Amino acid sequence: MKILYNTATGNSLYVAKKIKYAFENCELISIPKALREESFEIEDKIIGFIYPIHYAGVPIVMYDFLSKVKINSDAYVFAIGVSGGGGANTSFYQINKLLGRNINNYLTVKYISNYTKMGTNPTEKRAKNAIANYDSKIEEFIQSISKREEKEAAFKYGIGCFEYKIFKDVLKNKDKNFNVNENCIGCNMCEKICPVNNITIESNKAKWNGKCVDCMACINICPKKAINIGKSTIKKNRYRNPYIEASELISD
Repeated sequence: MKILYNTATGNSLYVAKKIKYAFENCELISIPKALREESFEIEDKIIGFIYPIHYAGVPIVMYDFLSKVKINSDAYVFAIGVSGGGGANTSFYQINKLLGRNINNYLTVKYISNYTKMGTNPTEKRAKNAIANYDSKIEEFIQSISKREEKEAAFKYGIGCFEYKIFKDVLKNKDKNFNVNENCIGCNMCEKICPVNNITIESNKAKWNGKCVDCMACINICPKKAINIGKSTIKKNRYRNPYIEASELISD
């Protein structure tokens, strides 16, 4: 089994690890890393995709990966969309379309939004409560995967797909208002965590280069809260899944 995951703040990685530990011979693969290394051939009999929901759909990096990946036609494929409270059906539609086949099983995990740009991140207590509320559903899904159960559904193109197209193809310069203040210590964590190599360190300060995919990884991982989006995030707390270490979010 291979589980391909995309994560920025650790929620999707947390779910992926729970499933990995339930199966023997299960390998976790970072989607940004696989995309960089052009690892597009997957021949395993069971293949999973676990990812956060971005504007109703899959992260842009995952969209690009799915448009190139080739999988075993007989594989049992499942998908888990980890959202901030909304649905994941648009993402399942996208996966079906990009793979050229239907996924066999799927699950929506609804935690609390940590989209720092538009809202307030959850406290650790609220995050742990939200995570605990879905642990039993994840365990049930693990049993469903082990039995190779099929869950059929007709996912259709809808308003979520339209919203996603605007996010992906129309909204440019997603990092336009990103900035770094004097608290920056030049630790390079933001540069390392960026899934598209959009951040460089110049004169010991972070610089964004216009390829941002709006994942919020850099602002949340910064140990000094030195990164902000305009002035709107200065007083906001930062978020990382309380069960995931910062070092686990860096894909080599």
